[in-house]
Amino acid sequence: AQHRVITQVVDYYRKAQEAGAELITSPFYHPILPILADYGWDEDILAQLELGQEQHVRLFGRPAAGVWPPEQAVSEKAVALLAQAGFTWTVADEWTLAAALGRGPSPAELAQPWRLGTITLFFRDHNLSDKIAFSYGNKPTAEAVADFLNEIRKYWTVLPNPEEHVVVVALDGENWMFMAGYEDNGREFLRALYRALQGADWVRTVTPAEFLARVPARAVLPRLPTGSWGGDLSTWQGEPEEDEAWAVLARARAAVFARDPNPTALRALYAAEGSDWFWWYGDDQDSGTDDLFDWLFKAHLIGAYRAAGHADAEIPQSLFLRLVIPFRANLGEVKPALDGRVTSPEEWAEAALYPGKGAIRAFALAYGESYLYVRVDLTKPARELVGSDARLVLYASGKPGDPVNILTRHSRDQLGFALASAVELEFAKVRADGAGYVFRYGADGKGGWRLTSPVRTLLYRKAAVDEVVEFMVPMEELGVEPGQSLTVAVTLERPGELLGQAPERPLFARIPTLIRGVEIWAMDDPKGDDFGPGTYVYPLNKVFAEAPGLFDLIRYAVYDAGDAWQLAFDFPALPNPWNGPHGFSHPILFVYLDVKEGGRTDVHEEGKAAQVAFDPAHPWDYVLKIAGWPGYGRHLWTAAGEGPFLVDVASDPKRGRVIVTVPKKLVPEIRGWHYVLVGSQDGYGPNHIRPIGRAPGEWTGGGCPDPMWAPQLYDVLAPTVEAQIQMLSSYVPGKSYAVILPVEVR
Repeated sequence: AQHRVITQVVDYYRKAQEAGAELITSPFYHPILPILADYGWDEDILAQLELGQEQHVRLFGRPAAGVWPPEQAVSEKAVALLAQAGFTWTVADEWTLAAALGRGPSPAELAQPWRLGTITLFFRDHNLSDKIAFSYGNKPTAEAVADFLNEIRKYWTVLPNPEEHVVVVALDGENWMFMAGYEDNGREFLRALYRALQGADWVRTVTPAEFLARVPARAVLPRLPTGSWGGDLSTWQGEPEEDEAWAVLARARAAVFARDPNPTALRALYAAEGSDWFWWYGDDQDSGTDDLFDWLFKAHLIGAYRAAGHADAEIPQSLFLRLVIPFRANLGEVKPALDGRVTSPEEWAEAALYPGKGAIRAFALAYGESYLYVRVDLTKPARELVGSDARLVLYASGKPGDPVNILTRHSRDQLGFALASAVELEFAKVRADGAGYVFRYGADGKGGWRLTSPVRTLLYRKAAVDEVVEFMVPMEELGVEPGQSLTVAVTLERPGELLGQAPERPLFARIPTLIRGVEIWAMDDPKGDDFGPGTYVYPLNKVFAEAPGLFDLIRYAVYDAGDAWQLAFDFPALPNPWNGPHGFSHPILFVYLDVKEGGRTDVHEEGKAAQVAFDPAHPWDYVLKIAGWPGYGRHLWTAAGEGPFLVDVASDPKRGRVIVTVPKKLVPEIRGWHYVLVGSQDGYGPNHIRPIGRAPGEWTGGGCPDPMWAPQLYDVLAPTVEAQIQMLSSYVPGKSYAVILPVEVR
């Protein structure tokens, strides 16, 4: 039955076209066009567009005028290539238009087509599109349809000539059909929506080509920054695994073009350029089968090499590596005495600790200043190995593009990740008193290793062997620094034999960002006040109960870091169940700064869902929106409407700390009056704030007496619990939101 339905899909699209719908196409293998354009792979973009258009003509009998940029990812160069390929229009996200204008677009600006060279761009209403994609499926159909029409009515009300404007709703089909909770794949909702639109005499549905024939684009875009539906491209690049995948793809492409770029080899390359390989790499997305996606990506690249005439011996070893999904951990800070003994339980208390197998019983990894500290517990006292031919080796990943090997130095085993460094302790060279040193060997990419440790770091590579093995290694030797991550594993081996390994799977270790400034001001916020005006409770899903105080701000501090300000927000716990790239998942913070004359007392458009207002005596000049996802959680706007500007957001999960670095060129003065608001982050909620209703649901908070007017916040920076309750209870239903008071930062 499923096969029968699938075979009818194209016919139904043909019928839709015959009924007046406009069908469009997309680059054939769904690549992220701006990234390909940044690499200079223009011919790949044009080839993928040609393949997409050829298939479209073959299936539907006519070329498509419009083209869908995968993930709504656009840039000025990428869109110029769409025009070069013959397309007349495309669509991008509202946030991209805001970045192009340097401010939020007005309704009239959003609801009009724009010209960029010879191509027209439509910009979708982000909020309305997301409501269909993620929200309406959980509402009664009549309520959802009424809300949609109300959103459209807002345009009609404010536009001087509504008939000359078009509101664009654009989204990926799999979101609303399979992820938003609609019954019967959304049929009831769609039919009710279409009936309502047909019955409304003040709105008309049109195709893009139909609208442009009547109202050609007259507005000219001043520029087109790189953007996507998520704001930026951080979902597909920027994390170590993603950047390594792009580097591997770039090497393969260069090898193909150097030998024989025939159609078979090129099609394999184009397939490897698809967005989903990079979507699943990194921390921000997790398929549960990332190892299979990795293997398929590599299979395409191997196919490209082979089709171009490269022998297997010429293909990079790393492409034949089977990835093992790693453990993930945030490293804590330790200050151990390197003596080969665990002198106290507290010595390694903040380390990531994992059991091993074989001759290794346990493995601990932590950081301190600019070093990594390693402890390895064997199944017998480590001193018994002194003088033997055994080696204890810490293997680590490298930077994107670094040479890597896939087999260990001595036992010749795979560990499930690409090996760039081997930090080795040779027991035969350990002194009788247990003192020794570790040395780093770098991979040559061909299975060999070369000594790379400089003499100047010898004293910082000390090892001690007694009951256990303890050693330190400078981060610089492994090519990492605070705020970055690396994959590691430790082995005990001798030539031809793997004696032990820890952990059982590789460990993806995150080194936290460190405060680098001087504290100029700090304030404690009452503990246990993450209940809004006194009655709010968390959602019911177990993920909100894994640690106490997920939304409980307990300290706010400001640091002067020379060319930047650093803001630190401390929570009792900072878990990351959804793998937010910034190292945390739950809290979303809005920080409003009154640091100069003028400003606003209403909330910024990107934070309206908080449902609060501000003290008229202290209007804000800047607002920061901080969350675990860079696409919407590292943004700064001015009260004058400038922005978004991007700031740096990081975390120290072991300390429960979110760290925000704001360049002084954006905010010259930090002293003044600050508002700090804490909500629950919801990637699909209004302004990414999780709603708080009267009763808690699995994914919504509860205890809110008036969800339409009461604040949607769990905590605000305040000197006392009573002050917070008074502020968050000061709303007047049907009239005004609660007024928040700031704290003075001197």
